[in-house]
Amino acid sequence: MDLSFDNNPSRSARFRRELRNPSLLTIIIMLVVAAVVILGPFAPGWISTTKGSFEAIAKNKALNEASMLSLGAIVPSQITPWLNQQVNTMIDAEGPLDWQVVSFRSGPCFGENLSQLPASKYSTAIMTACNELDDIQQLYSGSCFLASDCNVPEVAKEELRTAMGRVWSEFSDAGFVLPYEELEQVLP
Repeated sequence: MDLSFDNNPSRSARFRRELRNPSLLTIIIMLVVAAVVILGPFAPGWISTTKGSFEAIAKNKALNEASMLSLGAIVPSQITPWLNQQVNTMIDAEGPLDWQVVSFRSGPCFGENLSQLPASKYSTAIMTACNELDDIQQLYSGSCFLASDCNVPEVAKEELRTAMGRVWSEFSDAGFVLPYEELEQVLP
């Protein structure tokens, strides 16, 4: 049997040899071409979905910034419910993302933001709580470092409740209503 194209230097003969006994580079090229052919029809949808997601994120960010600007000066009564929510998340933490849900050194607790608060017992309570919560978060962060081993000690939970309790006691005359317990929500 004569295989005359084995020694033939033409492109078609080289192509047939390469298909019969492909090199690693040829296999990779064939896989990439196959992937492009198979996944190509889906690319426009992926691109438009991704573009829409980025636009939605940018729109939400702009709305958040606009709402913060429209609030004018930050008042302690706006921060207190947020602090309470963060403390409850930390108390019920099941992983490091729950424990480190927020940095009490930044955001509403950032020094420049706290300096905008009007001087009062309420702003002092917020500043003190931010510092206490940051200290508690840093002190017990090793207890909830891994998601598989997140066990917030009871003493940490009690310290969180105590810090938030001091805030609620300062705001006792501010007209806030504390969240209902489950037993209080049940009608007789």
